[in-house]
Parts: sequence; structure tokens; C-alpha cells
Amino acid sequence: MAPSVWASHLRPIVVLIAVLSVGLMGVYPATLAAIDLVENPNGATGSLMTCNGTTVGSSLIAQNVSSLKFFHPRNATASASGVDPDLTPAEAYDQVDQVANATGISTSSLDYLIQENVRSNEVQNGYLSPDYVNVNALNLELVQLYPSDYSGFCSPPGS
Repeated sequence: MAPSVWASHLRPIVVLIAVLSVGLMGVYPATLAAIDLVENPNGATGSLMTCNGTTVGSSLIAQNVSSLKFFHPRNATASASGVDPDLTPAEAYDQVDQVANATGISTSSLDYLIQENVRSNEVQNGYLSPDYVNVNALNLELVQLYPSDYSGFCSPPGS
């Protein structure tokens, strides 16, 4: 075959490969990322949690908690990754007496906060998702609702 015949056969193949490469490795992933950013804006930014204008963590990564005033995430052996901030409601209710004794907050108030956390997660993630308690969100809510019991844990800026 003459070189011009080869070129006429190869040109469409090269163009097709180039178009598919750009489309599949560039446009398609960028489109999915843009859709995710619109549908799940917190996921792209790390789901940062703030308290009095200060970033205090992420709702997606468990915080190392040692104070008895806080609900504790699952230990590393119960959570495959060791950084899971979620508990079952039963695991959270098991800690209510400990937190109530350490803070003086009534067990009924703590039970209510757990229930509201579960409801909030259902609304955010769909009613077919499993029930869970986000320990980071629950602890942050405690700090914000009971500042006298948690003084120094989340001080306002400039104080």
C-alpha cells in the first residue's frame, strides 16, 4: 500500500482515539465531579465543622476523644478504618449515663439529642439509609447548647 493510503486509514483511527481519550479521561470525570459538587457540596470541601467561626474537625473523620463529657466514637477494632465517626443509636445510648454524670446534663436531654441526630442523618442521607449517630456532630451540638459545661472546648474568637 502506498503511504497516502495508510494515512487515509490511520487518520480516522488516530482522531477517534484522541476524541475518546479526551472525552473519557477529561470531560466525563470533570462532568461527574461538577455534578457531585452541586449534589454534595460538603463532600468536596471535606465536610468541615466549625464552632464559633473556628474549624474544629470534619463530620467524616472521627476525632480522638478522651473527656468523659463527650460521646466517644467506635474504637478502631469496631470500625474497619478506625476513623469512622458514626455509631449505632444503641452504642450512643450506652454512653448517655457517662456523659450525664460528667456534665450534669439530663439523660432525657441527651436521649433527645441522639434522636434528633438520627433524624437529621435520615433527612440528609435518605430514609432507607441505616440509622446512625454522627458522634462529631453530636459532640459539637453539646458544646454549642451547653457552653457552661464545655467551657474552653470551643471558645469564641478573640476570647
